[in-house]
Amino acid sequence: MSTVSAAADAALALVPAAVRRSASGRPAWLHFAVAFDFIQPAPDQSTFIVMYRMLYGTSYEGIHVDSKWLGATRRRVAVVSASLLAALATATSTATADSTRCSPVSVAVPLTEGGPVDQRIAGTLCRPRGEARTIQILVPGGTYDRSYWMRGNGKGPTFADTMVRAGYAVLAIDRLGAGRSSWPSGARLRPDSHQESFRQVALAARQGKLDGRRYRNVVAVGNSIGSTIIRSVQIRHPDTLDGIILTGESSTPNEAAFEQFAQATYPAGQDPRFTARRLDDAYYTTRPGARAEWFYHLPGAQRAVVARDEATKESDTFLETFPAISDNRLIRIPVLIMIGQHDRLLCGEGATDCTSSAALQAQQKRWYPNAPLDAVVIPATGHVLTLHRSAPASSSLARDWVKRHVG
Repeated sequence: MSTVSAAADAALALVPAAVRRSASGRPAWLHFAVAFDFIQPAPDQSTFIVMYRMLYGTSYEGIHVDSKWLGATRRRVAVVSASLLAALATATSTATADSTRCSPVSVAVPLTEGGPVDQRIAGTLCRPRGEARTIQILVPGGTYDRSYWMRGNGKGPTFADTMVRAGYAVLAIDRLGAGRSSWPSGARLRPDSHQESFRQVALAARQGKLDGRRYRNVVAVGNSIGSTIIRSVQIRHPDTLDGIILTGESSTPNEAAFEQFAQATYPAGQDPRFTARRLDDAYYTTRPGARAEWFYHLPGAQRAVVARDEATKESDTFLETFPAISDNRLIRIPVLIMIGQHDRLLCGEGATDCTSSAALQAQQKRWYPNAPLDAVVIPATGHVLTLHRSAPASSSLARDWVKRHVG
């Protein structure tokens, strides 16, 4: 029995009996691991990902979490978390070296250009076995953390896996206000806080400040607001990136849908998941049950994936000022746009034309007159591309695009 299994089995004895149920044939102690993921503040999700992959060689979707026992479990989990983490510290280092070659990173960043460097962006850096000249920085959308790129759709490789297997280094980050990155007060946030913090991460990749390697090419991949941040940085600082992949974002969003979506959010401080963070009113999250309605095309997603998404949602903050869409003309590097066919926040009459890839390409090219542009509609998919059944196809498309346009 592995060290991790032994520690987890011992921990399971302290968890209520209601937890001890298997899901999809997986060992019952994994319910403890999921409960561990709910402790506030949330532990580093990369630890849990590596643990599960080490033992099972796959992602950790499909595990059922029963909220009725969660409160009682949290107290018991606290008693054994130290011993479990000690086991993970040893086992994770071995697993990372032998398989995924992933490690946590932290980059010191300011809240505005030229400001004091007193915040941090946390992330997980995964490297291929050989030397990588290109790194992809993965920026999640609103109310998501780095695990968006590392969880997957429940079957097949994740987006991060796909890129690492293709020979690329990958850095999945938590944006400010989410995950393990800093949670600055709303009073300190500035109109360029997300943009400048991301730019500093990209600079760190070029300057060898992530892992001692100076990456020649930096590609940024975003979803939703993460895409908007990437695009804005490239407009204002055109030497930052060598290619950008924008998912869940277009130059013609569905404004009426966004107005309706605002009713599906509320202050993060009102959500029990974030009580321990003591966030101010600058932070928001989605209301219970809203993610399935707004982020998914349910026929194209697994219910277990949607449930996991709801259970692991993040806080977020949005006080940013972005360039006008017309400023996209300043972007001159290759751009790939991927949009789900059923993205409620983008598609619709008078908004983004999601009827076909050709229609999307023709519509979006107007806003990117000086950039090599490819635009693709992903069938049977909603707003969060990596969490739908189509994810392996869209990830492969992105991988092949990077090979062609960046190298």
